[in-house]
Amino acid sequence: MKIELKNIQFSEHLSEETNAFAASLYIEGIKAGTASNRGRGGATDYRSSDDRGKKLIAEAEAYCKSLPPEKFNSGGKDHLMEMNLEGYIDKLLLTHLGEKDKKQFQKKVERAMDKGVVVGIPGKEFTLWAFNLPMEKVLQHPKGPETIKSMLVKDILPKLIGENIIMNTNIPIKILQEAGLKESQYVKSISNENIVKEQKKNSNPRRKTL
Repeated sequence: MKIELKNIQFSEHLSEETNAFAASLYIEGIKAGTASNRGRGGATDYRSSDDRGKKLIAEAEAYCKSLPPEKFNSGGKDHLMEMNLEGYIDKLLLTHLGEKDKKQFQKKVERAMDKGVVVGIPGKEFTLWAFNLPMEKVLQHPKGPETIKSMLVKDILPKLIGENIIMNTNIPIKILQEAGLKESQYVKSISNENIVKEQKKNSNPRRKTL
């Protein structure tokens, strides 16, 4: 069964003990009602908008109860919680907020990589090694690639421990490889993959037919 939250309005300011939100509740592609939480620690509430919505919600409740229990950790111990529609809605909201945070984080990374080399853990944190010029200008400068490689070798490679990787997608893969980076130490971007394909294409001599 397809259960969705749409038109989600989330308030971090009002979220004291639980996530404060209001949203439209869709079941099987049909608006069945609304869902909300005041953020004060109470249960998430959902209501039907009409008789059809009431029937859909009843079906969704039965469906959610048939799902396996959710595992969660509290106090260092694993626990099981029986699934119901309220819990399913809360899970949908958490997924939405998580995706929203990822997008916001990625935007920050993209702004940072225009200024220099970005090192960090994708989706969590990063540090910027900034140049005096925008990255685009550095790459265009005759000594730019060597400057980047020098920074990578001397300052950044020693920092690539644990889950930390180079998060730039605007540094040519050739520069990264010549600096001694492994594939697991940088983000694989579409642009870099295209560069690799072009390099392989140019390295294969074409046969001429007479």
